[in-house]
Amino acid sequence: MKKIFLLCLVIAMAISTNAQPPKGQGGGRGPGKGGRGANKEKIEMFKIQFITEKLALTTAEAELFWPVYEAQKKVMKEVIATKSNDEIQLQEAILTARKKYKTDLKSVLKTDERINEALKIDREFLKKMRGEMNKRKGFRA
Repeated sequence: MKKIFLLCLVIAMAISTNAQPPKGQGGGRGPGKGGRGANKEKIEMFKIQFITEKLALTTAEAELFWPVYEAQKKVMKEVIATKSNDEIQLQEAILTARKKYKTDLKSVLKTDERINEALKIDREFLKKMRGEMNKRKGFRA
């Protein structure tokens, strides 16, 4: 009986140690590890779906909305990269970029209500992603 118990225990330990892939084979966290690009693509696809559903974009609206959104994302990255040394200049540049984004969205979304909703949804998506990441790390959301 003891031999069977020990055999089961050894098998269980062997299975549990093989449950996680070794680092460097997509299982590790960090730059250059496999799977990061795939995760980024999944997040982008989820973001597109999330925003499209929340805004209830038609196909025609989506075709006009996403180029404006991507341009805004690019501008924000540039602002953060160039103005991050001075907090006041950074905040002013972000506000200017968001005002331009609002103006650009006017031709796509037509109403101020939908434009304001679009501005809020991006923040809502980030909050949802942070909550999911914290939940997966074991923190309370």
